[in-house]
Amino acid sequence: MIYGIGTDMVDIKRIERLYQQYRDAFALKILSRIEYLEWQSHPQPVAFLAKRFAAKEAFSKAVNTGIRNPVTLGNIGVIHDEMGKPEFWVAEPLQAWMDERGIKHVHLSLTDEDHYSVAFVVAEQ
Repeated sequence: MIYGIGTDMVDIKRIERLYQQYRDAFALKILSRIEYLEWQSHPQPVAFLAKRFAAKEAFSKAVNTGIRNPVTLGNIGVIHDEMGKPEFWVAEPLQAWMDERGIKHVHLSLTDEDHYSVAFVVAEQ
């Protein structure tokens, strides 16, 4: 059963302006520790940040909370399976919160073009 659906679209230029202003502090604010390590060597760091931000916003909408504890930017991570498909990793406090609500899986689809990154998320019970 579907628990919720979320989508988010991010203007990459907006993320680029924030990154230019705050540099690593911006990345540290929106990325999980795992993502931060990957981001440091990514060939397109701004696009990486934009996709992650869109994914996390869409996640928060799909679970009907917005960004608030325990659904925080640092508790949500985007990883890839062996085929390269993006999927969510969640920190223990968020996993416990999801378990209480019966959320079994959260699906993620990401896309981007020159100016925008878009995430679509479906949370399942």
